[in-house]
Amino acid sequence: MAAGPQTPYCLAGDDRNAIAYSLPLILPDGTVYGVVGVELLTDYLQTKLPFTELDEDKAGTYFIVTTTDDALTDDVLSLRKTVTSGEDLVTADAPLGVLNCRSDGNGGNWAELNGKRYYMMLEQLQLYNRNAPFAAEKWFLAGTMEQSVLLAFSNRVREVLLATLLFTLVLSVLGSLLISARLASPINHLYREVIDAQEKKTFPHLSRTAIREVDRFAETITELNKELVTNSTKFLRIMDMASVEIGGYELRTDTGSVFVTDNFFPLLGMPKIQGKPLSVRRFEEVLKDIREKNPCARTAEGDELLTIQQPDGVRYIMLRSTIEGHAKIGLAEDVTAAVLERKRIEHERDHDILTGLYNRQAFNRVCTELFAAPERMGVAALMMMDLDNLKHINDTYGHDWGDQYIRRTGQCLRDNTPAGTVCARLSGDEFLVLFHGYRSRDAVREKIDRLTNAMQQSVALLPSGNALHISLSGGIAWYPDDGQDWETLKKYADFAMYQVKHADKGRVEEFDIGVYNREAYAERTRREFRQLLSNAQVFYCFQPIFSARSGKVVAYEALMRSDLPTLRSPATIMKLAREQGALYEIERITFTKALETFDSLCRAGSVSEEAMLFVNSIANTCLSHEDGKYINNHWHELCHRMVVEITEEEAIDYEALEKKRNAPGFSGMFALDDYGSGYSNENTLLQLAPRFIKVDIAIIRGIDTSPDKQQILRNVVAYAHPRSMKIVAEGVETAAELRTVIELGTDLLQGYFLARPAIVPGDIAPEAVAIIRELQRQKKD
Repeated sequence: MAAGPQTPYCLAGDDRNAIAYSLPLILPDGTVYGVVGVELLTDYLQTKLPFTELDEDKAGTYFIVTTTDDALTDDVLSLRKTVTSGEDLVTADAPLGVLNCRSDGNGGNWAELNGKRYYMMLEQLQLYNRNAPFAAEKWFLAGTMEQSVLLAFSNRVREVLLATLLFTLVLSVLGSLLISARLASPINHLYREVIDAQEKKTFPHLSRTAIREVDRFAETITELNKELVTNSTKFLRIMDMASVEIGGYELRTDTGSVFVTDNFFPLLGMPKIQGKPLSVRRFEEVLKDIREKNPCARTAEGDELLTIQQPDGVRYIMLRSTIEGHAKIGLAEDVTAAVLERKRIEHERDHDILTGLYNRQAFNRVCTELFAAPERMGVAALMMMDLDNLKHINDTYGHDWGDQYIRRTGQCLRDNTPAGTVCARLSGDEFLVLFHGYRSRDAVREKIDRLTNAMQQSVALLPSGNALHISLSGGIAWYPDDGQDWETLKKYADFAMYQVKHADKGRVEEFDIGVYNREAYAERTRREFRQLLSNAQVFYCFQPIFSARSGKVVAYEALMRSDLPTLRSPATIMKLAREQGALYEIERITFTKALETFDSLCRAGSVSEEAMLFVNSIANTCLSHEDGKYINNHWHELCHRMVVEITEEEAIDYEALEKKRNAPGFSGMFALDDYGSGYSNENTLLQLAPRFIKVDIAIIRGIDTSPDKQQILRNVVAYAHPRSMKIVAEGVETAAELRTVIELGTDLLQGYFLARPAIVPGDIAPEAVAIIRELQRQKKD
């Protein structure tokens, strides 16, 4: 069995130390067939350990050590020293006991030997196979060197570097002190020269320092100061020559100093302050006192505009200030000329040149501001006035006399209205006056009466020798009862004024909301009528006309309708057309829109293609040849089935009637509408010779209970049938009326009982059909 190495021992009969080493001999099949034992002298091994290569001074030592530790425990490795090399007596004579070394984390170790610290590097020696009996025992070659010897060079280098750094630092400090002293002396001399010049209030003359950079800097400062003095002198001369007077000041909060130009306080209306220099606090108190004693307003830019009363008149001073660091700089500028010019422009902008009253723009602006503050308005009255007879004066005596008339009116308004009353001339002969801030209407009426009496008493002699009195027609609207905003009140006052001018001039009347509403409705109606004409804004419904014998539809009457709020009734449309001379436009719209709409119904199959179309026409109006031709070209076939109804509102113009009869493509069929009322009488029957006679609803209504109405219808039937005229009963609304008119010989039937008008007309009512059939059976029986 193999034995591991032992600690050194002495050979028998020899005092030299040796170590023994044994190794088993093993066959390939694992059989141990012998042991080899080796003894090595430690002196021999020492000769094989070249310790001199570790250090030139032979301060290094090699060890052969062994251990059975598997790893470091708490960074400590226990080693047994076996062989030592070197002449280091300390290590050579070290006991062969256990060496404890600690790792430094970088592959090296530190060990304590005889009270000295050594640096040790370990290199493991592979002597045994992994499965050998002594494989757990590890051999190392350890190289050691004393710490002081190993680090001697680095320590010397560090000491040299530290000494060099300290020496350099001392030299730098000494050099800096010498250079600073050399530079500070001439600069300090320059500083004393500047201080002396400042105390003497003279321009400093800087001496040379023999330092090139400092001398250049001093020369630059000298040149800049000279340039500054030159420019300041030029600027002061320019200011002295300028027409605008300017003064200024500078306050230093860090030093407490105050600089004020000589003309600053005189500009603000007070003499220059004498005595000891002003402090910042004293200066601000003086400036505050000036502001309190004189009117002061702020501009949109934040500047102050002071109104200073001077012996030579009012002066306007603009005061501006700004803060830059510890300095507050202010400027006072005489802007009297600019302010007076601006006020002149504003006066010309806001006032009428002829009368001196407000113009329209200024009046609107002032009133808008007043109406935005109801507490200032109280009870108020807006009076709008129009001069009477101005055109007559201009035409008769010339515009110079007309201007004098206007000028005298403006003078009366200024002299006879209380302070605060807003008066304006709006245009050539229109004036506006706003009385505001009163407690009652009576108080305002008193002022208005005083004004109107003063105007009536104002007299001027015309070139003709006649006396000219101011005559005004005016209207008054009250705040807040009539309106609470400026536009509404002006509209109402204007309305009241024109009511006076259209009735009896020379008076002033108050606004009446009832009259205004009626007039407003009438105006709205007229406006919508103009809209109707411009856009042909009408549509048509169609009411069927049925045969009294079969109940079948024979024709349709086109009935005008409008969806405009105030023009729902065709009668209203016709009334406005007569008033505004627009009967022709209504005639043209009626024919074109009725034919166009009915043609669309025919194409859609919504009406009978053989039915006639009754179209209402104005008796004294006829379409032009061009319009007639246009209608014939577009609806030629339909014109052959068209029946022209002559309405009863107008007397028949027989010349116009003849033109209608000969209109291009016209069938020649007429219907006399509303017979029995208005202009529809026997003479009309003779002149018109209509194909159809439409008996008025006034006769048809209640005909079943009125023998007189029945007799009238009998007479019409008796006259019409021999002349091939057909009778149409209009407005049949009950079954009894239907029975009666059929029994009396009516040919055609129209009314709500049979069918109502509609955009797409419907069929005859079943009740009506039943009555017609019943009466026909009775005749046959």
